[in-house]
Amino acid sequence: MGFLIDKISSLGVSPELQVVIIAAAPVLELRGAIPYGVWVLGLSPWKVFLLSLIGNLGIIVPLLYALDIVMAKFEKLEIGKKLIDRAKKKGKIIEKFELLGLFLFVAIPLPGTGAWTGVLAALVFGIRKHLSIPAISSGVIAAGVIMTLIVSLGPAKGIIFGVLFLAGMSKMLDYIIARR
Repeated sequence: MGFLIDKISSLGVSPELQVVIIAAAPVLELRGAIPYGVWVLGLSPWKVFLLSLIGNLGIIVPLLYALDIVMAKFEKLEIGKKLIDRAKKKGKIIEKFELLGLFLFVAIPLPGTGAWTGVLAALVFGIRKHLSIPAISSGVIAAGVIMTLIVSLGPAKGIIFGVLFLAGMSKMLDYIIARR
């Protein structure tokens, strides 16, 4: 991931555009863009939050339609198989709670649960596009708020709080899924 950030920062684009690009990138998304924008670039947390939303929300609709068109070929690619398997494994909450599950899946800023995987999960679990777009978008906004609050604590406190928060949320989701 450091390689990708190095490449983006070497493009000679403004810090603001770097944040938008990182937020739109798979894997990193706003979970990487917000800490990078605040801690590395020194931008204000709320400015980074808004820029991250632009990047991360901006990919949802094009990605949803593009992946739907190429899904049959995508499933045959090695990366496609891996992403689909990951979506199915992590998507137990989506399978049980459908739209609410899709929202929670994207909203809790755990690795591999952002807009990209949310779009893939919506396609894998057959959630209609017009319903999945608001669920994924709301999840991205919630994840952005959570990440901005964590990052606003500063690197040391933010990392400690973030790890504890994410561990707690992960356990809570596991409990909810098991009880349903």
